[in-house]
Amino acid sequence: MSGVIQTVATQHSPETLVRRIGEYAGVVLLRTSLFDQSSSRYSFVSCQPFLTFRSSGSRCEVRTAEESQLQFGNPWHLLDRFMERYELLDETDLPFPLGGCFGFWGYDLKNFVEPKLSSRAVDDLELPDCHVGFYDSLVVFDHHQKTCSVISTGLLSDGSRSEENAAKQTRFWFNLLAEEPVDLPGYADSFEAGTISSNISREQFIASVRKAQDYIRAGDIYQVNLSHRITTRHSMDGWNLFLRLQDVSPSPFGAYLHCGDFELASSSPESFLRMSGSHIRTRPIKGTRPRSADATRDAQFTYDLQTSPKEISELVMITDLLRNDLGRVCSYGTVTVPELLKLERYPQVQHLVSTVEGNLAPQITHFQAFASCFPGGSITGAPKFRAMEIIDELEPARRGPYTGALGYIGFNRESQLSIIIRTAICQRGETHFNVGAGIVADSIPEAEYEETLAKAAGYL
Repeated sequence: MSGVIQTVATQHSPETLVRRIGEYAGVVLLRTSLFDQSSSRYSFVSCQPFLTFRSSGSRCEVRTAEESQLQFGNPWHLLDRFMERYELLDETDLPFPLGGCFGFWGYDLKNFVEPKLSSRAVDDLELPDCHVGFYDSLVVFDHHQKTCSVISTGLLSDGSRSEENAAKQTRFWFNLLAEEPVDLPGYADSFEAGTISSNISREQFIASVRKAQDYIRAGDIYQVNLSHRITTRHSMDGWNLFLRLQDVSPSPFGAYLHCGDFELASSSPESFLRMSGSHIRTRPIKGTRPRSADATRDAQFTYDLQTSPKEISELVMITDLLRNDLGRVCSYGTVTVPELLKLERYPQVQHLVSTVEGNLAPQITHFQAFASCFPGGSITGAPKFRAMEIIDELEPARRGPYTGALGYIGFNRESQLSIIIRTAICQRGETHFNVGAGIVADSIPEAEYEETLAKAAGYL
């Protein structure tokens, strides 16, 4: 059977639809903004995955409507086997996923990519390393064509496909989309909030930068990304925080995930991997300057960014690292760099960006390519392995989702993953978000700390 793909007239936006399905399990929203960018076309909404996968180390929980079981092993390998069960390779002409594996993959899954790595940092938040769902149906909002479509594959957890199930899921979404949307609530000028704190002080961060520079001078690394985690208690839930964040800091890779006992609200600007069939692309970001409402001041920030030897050398270095990462999974001679040091602007900040792309080697699956490139070089350092060892030494707490990846691996080999930056974790009345900076030999430690605060501006 073929998946059901039907366009439907609706007054719903992605946000009003998510509000309507809030009582269902596994709500996921991938929300793009800034529609002048080519990557900002589709938003996706879904809920009620037929299989949920959550891992902590090698302990993996697999839940379906029929049963819950524990499996032990490498999460990347287990997920790849599930994807093999559900692939729909006879239907590959769509520019978006025909259902798929949606969720997040946290930074510490690196230990299954590089087994010699160990995590000495404290796991104080006790979050899973990954939380994903396999979704047989979803709603796609095409912001360029201004259309809404329902996709229903009829897939079941055993890998079979049922026309009855496809029709049932289609009716579910059609009935919701036919309803009059309820207006989203307005925002108060203020809300109850506690003190804002970091897991390390300004002085400690600066000392870590200097220690990293000692490693650079010793020849261990060329560059490393260091971060700290900001925490606040407040009265707003993850969904309303996401809505506020979309107003303050829209991005091409906004996302909201309800993971049961915690929520993620993201306004990430950075694409990690875009895979379409055998084509793969990554777009590293390096160099950050604030935006200004004053045109002259804004132009000064832009000039400073585009002429900074530090920012230029850092991005060129990471671009070369990612060429090597893609080279491990691509056919020989296909990896190219069509864009280098391109300026991209967002409401809060502006960045320099490169594009690296290639063609996957035969028999390389999307999960295999994803795992091989994980985590992104732009938020670890170069060389990547040694940079990750230094991050584990200098950062006191595990990163959790931060600098992992968020998005989907599509059943029809259409996949999109963003880097988890500008992302809040909402858990038990607290919100946590990390901010980081790329450290090189000529970094000014105090300026690197201030850069992390500029990146936190959308939240603060």
